[in-house]
Amino acid sequence: MEHRLITTDCHIAPPYSLTDELPESYREYFPRLERRHGETYVVQPRHPAMEVAMMVERSSGVKVEDSPAALARSAVGNVCAEASPSFEPAEMLAELERDGVYGAVLIGRISVFDNGVPPEADTAYCRLVNDWLADIWAPYLDRVAPGIYLPFKDVAASVAELERAAALGLRPALLPDGIFERPYYLPEWEPLWEAAAALKVPITMHVGGLRNPPGMDLTPYAGRGFVGWYNQCVGMGETLGWLTFSGVFERHPDLHVVMTEGYAAWLSFAIQFFDHHWLDSRFGKLAGLHAGGSKLEAPPSFYLKRQTHATFMWDPLAIRARDVTGLDCLLWGNDYPHNEGSFPFSREWNDKQFAGVPDVEVDAIVRSNAARLFGISV
Repeated sequence: MEHRLITTDCHIAPPYSLTDELPESYREYFPRLERRHGETYVVQPRHPAMEVAMMVERSSGVKVEDSPAALARSAVGNVCAEASPSFEPAEMLAELERDGVYGAVLIGRISVFDNGVPPEADTAYCRLVNDWLADIWAPYLDRVAPGIYLPFKDVAASVAELERAAALGLRPALLPDGIFERPYYLPEWEPLWEAAAALKVPITMHVGGLRNPPGMDLTPYAGRGFVGWYNQCVGMGETLGWLTFSGVFERHPDLHVVMTEGYAAWLSFAIQFFDHHWLDSRFGKLAGLHAGGSKLEAPPSFYLKRQTHATFMWDPLAIRARDVTGLDCLLWGNDYPHNEGSFPFSREWNDKQFAGVPDVEVDAIVRSNAARLFGISV
């Protein structure tokens, strides 16, 4: 049976020209174009901390062909040879249909390293991008869920922007998969969880490479990229642990958090591990993490199965462990248009990894779970 796919991990980017609509003093913090002697350069944001620490100056820019196709490829980044990203929704949807995909969660920025951007500048940029998303994707909001940019350095501003953008039809909200100087178990985040739950807007946390310990030696070695990505994936269980054991999920039963492009096999182990130590182990009793000693009214698995989700492109182990996680937790995505993704071979990948799985369960993972969670009619 050929399934109509919904990808929960489709990358898009706003055109560089949007930055020109910001006040001039804000523009240096966001990607933009500069034209010099008849040629076009992409200039990336300033990173003052990096410039000081590494004693380097900001790049003067990268020359790029001044055409819509070339600019779209540059803005999205890491584009595979088979893909042709576009700023135009109709062209993007036609492109995805080549891969058997008829619905999509659209993800813009995934993680933002501290580049010294003032909170008010980031708030202005988020409003600008969200307005652009709502405008160009308005005719297609039944098929796509454009992710909301949040100025997450300012929780109050994030709440206000979440409420404003959700009223325009945008969803989900986008957050980094971990902010380690301000972890998500801190009380300061509570207004954001409350607002997202009240609006029934899920929060997507895309893998973002923020799990290197401070002071870690980053000398290149063979396979470092593989090891780094693996650590990022399994580290997503830490974020869900924050939200579970701090009681965020218990206080806000309508809050859903989606860990994106981090694979999903780790979720079954997280469920097993957290429940074992909460219910049975001597370590858990000593730590106060057990029934009667924890503030949770139910085992951790109750909240993880009810309110958390993990996306994957290729993860046969996650599919085999669906009896542990349940089907509702699992979501598929093709990671369009990135080189590590399945585009345009998603049918072939899925035929292999779902071999022997009942059609109704395949449909749940590749379509109906996402349709329900993100409000997509495909």
